[in-house]
Amino acid sequence: MNYQIGPWQFIKNRCVVVAGNIERELDPLLIKLLMHFISKPQQIIARQELVEQVWQQSFVDDNAINRAISELRKQLAHPVEKAPLLKTHYRKGYSLTVVATLLAESEPQLQPTIVPLADNTNELQSRSEVTPTLAVDSDIQSQAIAPNKSKTKQFTIVAGVFLLILISAIACWLVIVNFEQHPPQQDKIIKTTATIIPSTWNVGAEAVPVISFDKQYLAYSNTDLTNQQQHAFVKRIADQREVELHYQDFNVSILSWQHKQHSVLLQATKLSEQQCVMVLVDLSDFLNPTAGQVIRECDLRYTGYAQLDESGTFLYFTEFKNKRGGSGLFRYNIHSKKETTLVPSSDLLYGALMPRISPSGQYIGYIQSLQGQPFSFFTYNLQTSEIKRFFQAQSKNVSFAFDWLPNEDRVFVSEYDRLTTINVVDGSRMVREISPYISAYYIAAQSANSFYFSPSQTQQLSIFKVTDLFSPAMQGHHLYASEGNNYNALPLLKGQQPNTLFISSRSGNAQIWLEQGNQQLQLSNFTAEHGTPDFGFVRMASNGKFLLLKINEELNFFDVQTKKLHTITELKGRKISSYAWSDNSEQIWLTELQDKRYQLWQFNLVTRELTKRSDIAPYALLNNNQGDSFAVTSDELIRLADDKRWQLPDAARTTSFHAINADYLYISDGISRVARFNLTTHEFAETHVDFKSFAFNVTDNNELLFNRRDVKDTQIKLVSW
Repeated sequence: MNYQIGPWQFIKNRCVVVAGNIERELDPLLIKLLMHFISKPQQIIARQELVEQVWQQSFVDDNAINRAISELRKQLAHPVEKAPLLKTHYRKGYSLTVVATLLAESEPQLQPTIVPLADNTNELQSRSEVTPTLAVDSDIQSQAIAPNKSKTKQFTIVAGVFLLILISAIACWLVIVNFEQHPPQQDKIIKTTATIIPSTWNVGAEAVPVISFDKQYLAYSNTDLTNQQQHAFVKRIADQREVELHYQDFNVSILSWQHKQHSVLLQATKLSEQQCVMVLVDLSDFLNPTAGQVIRECDLRYTGYAQLDESGTFLYFTEFKNKRGGSGLFRYNIHSKKETTLVPSSDLLYGALMPRISPSGQYIGYIQSLQGQPFSFFTYNLQTSEIKRFFQAQSKNVSFAFDWLPNEDRVFVSEYDRLTTINVVDGSRMVREISPYISAYYIAAQSANSFYFSPSQTQQLSIFKVTDLFSPAMQGHHLYASEGNNYNALPLLKGQQPNTLFISSRSGNAQIWLEQGNQQLQLSNFTAEHGTPDFGFVRMASNGKFLLLKINEELNFFDVQTKKLHTITELKGRKISSYAWSDNSEQIWLTELQDKRYQLWQFNLVTRELTKRSDIAPYALLNNNQGDSFAVTSDELIRLADDKRWQLPDAARTTSFHAINADYLYISDGISRVARFNLTTHEFAETHVDFKSFAFNVTDNNELLFNRRDVKDTQIKLVSW
């Protein structure tokens, strides 16, 4: 079996890593080292473990380990991937920064190229450079082959070369056989006709079903459609009676049941005051729940990712420690107030999510979701600290649809209409294709042949126009609303004109639209060859003729007049985090994250030249309505045309979303807080809104156009067969 490791395909039977036309051969020690890192995804591996498992000795000289790690890092270095794939954690060990993906056996493999022996040493050395397979033996050949030797000697050397290659291949094969399990058989799919019945009937969006350990109670969250306020309910399954849980005047939502207890963990929030706490409510007396005990504070940026153990001592949770990265998995001691890292935070969104304790208490199951990659299901063994991956999705959508089966170390993992049952002890799997079709976002296993689920289609999107945001006369109303969550509302002002560009899927596929007065005109006509586009921010050139946008992680520009999309091939494969037009329509600015530092580049669309600017490291780029380009660093706003700088106050730093006009820099944390910084007086003001303020833009008269997401009416349903 082969692996995809970042940009490299690891072809095991040839002991090489391949990326495009680059091919590098690994010696047996590096093969063993790489295989050990692959077997421990997203885990820091100590040097002593490498000594015992790779070198299989009790002691190895530090220099030998350093040389091996350095050589493997060098072999995995790629001209496009600037960040090293092998990461050093100071005084802790090493980790592979990407999760290796197992490739199918039918995956096409590059075959070694056999080059005829040259007539002289120089030609032979030249050819060995373009044939990495023979590079190991090039020195032997150059010493043994002299000009004008007899055909007999040439034949002898050819035989020697092939003998060395054969020995190397056998050695590599022995390493792999000694190190890896037999490849799993392809999953057999069982077609299953199921009965699906509603289980909740409250008005609003109902989600996050969690079922108690004894299967007596179903807890779930409900969001009011009129005011987007969250509520928490617990239903007794036997008689369908339910109670609503409260905590003071906070909004509350369900996190989980305490392991093997009749207590529910809630997340209680006050967006207007930026408060978030985890609260434990005892339901031993079902109709008279307790007032709630605060366990710890929590992060407003996420919901649904924590569980308390049976004794009430340890809280397992995921949290974003790195403001611009993904979350890790942590353990918090309720009594000592100490926190322990189980899975380090990810450098990419979204990281480890939704930990759930197994019925035996031996494992923590969790979802690993990295931006732009399919989600995976992992377990963390609380006895051995071993991390294993048991499932990888086919699609790149984020999902939390997994749950432990009652009283067993087996899990359900749901992806669209397929339900995979996994035994985490022996790794065995069973896959069901459920009919009628379902698409679950959360699930709660009731038995081996039934589960509750809440649907993935839960959002209504709109562009939300707000006027007088920083005054008591603030008003807001929806523009271009959609009842489905396939509507990607990205507001963009068209120059200085009172028209608005936005993204919508109203025609069946995501397209660029222009609003003129009361009419909406479709500008683009992307076809099926583009797939289902995932749009990033849209920026308009100062001449109003071109749009700069990211589609499926690749940067493109769109010609408004010809309605053609142009891919910027020179930038393919780069991890571009932000971009904006330069002050003319021929150049663009872009930032790329390299070695945890943002790099600023300027690309000329005419000359195709890419130039690096090293004096600043912005994490965000933006344009105002006049086409001026700005960069936002951790503490400054910089106008790139003339290098004019504004020192930002502490409250305006490291935020999620930005918009700018001639008077103000607007910022949002993506939750409820919106602030603005006066570019002339340097005054700073902030306020809070009662909706989640995602991407937004601002007109010259300070009207804000938000990408607002609200929930729609949904039910939790029970699937059984």
